[in-house]
Amino acid sequence: MNSVVCPRPGELELRQIARPVRGDAEVRVRIRRVGICGTDFHIFEGSHPYLAYPRIMGHELAAEVIETPPGSAFTPGQHVIINPYLSCGACRACRAGKPNCCTAIAVLGVHRDGGMCEEICVPEANLLPSNGLSLDACATVEFLAIGAHAVRRGEIGPQDRVL
Repeated sequence: MNSVVCPRPGELELRQIARPVRGDAEVRVRIRRVGICGTDFHIFEGSHPYLAYPRIMGHELAAEVIETPPGSAFTPGQHVIINPYLSCGACRACRAGKPNCCTAIAVLGVHRDGGMCEEICVPEANLLPSNGLSLDACATVEFLAIGAHAVRRGEIGPQDRVL
């Protein structure tokens, strides 16, 4: 299948790679939209401190379900949003309900190959149903969620002004 690979800073290549094989608790999805943000730019320019090349970038993702494990909450053809933050589920932060603080976190497109390809497999727990959002809107959920999380943590109210 086609993928866009950043083999080293300043270069992008279209490469053929093998289709992914779904693990037991994973869902195989077809990537339908990919957002490009500052993280991808930093990877491309070589200034991102936490990754190894070559890397398939892409963590702002909208997808369509292709294959699910038995008993899955998702069905083939369903549109989904991918949470690109893969947590271990076992460390202290994960057990406390804060998987974003996982000591072994891996981010799609940074620590693990991401969505600038035709298909990927991700843990079912990292999928959210689109609930009627367009595919374009689904690809924006990840970065909007970061802003919403900051507002919630900062206890920002409707009358507050912030920079």
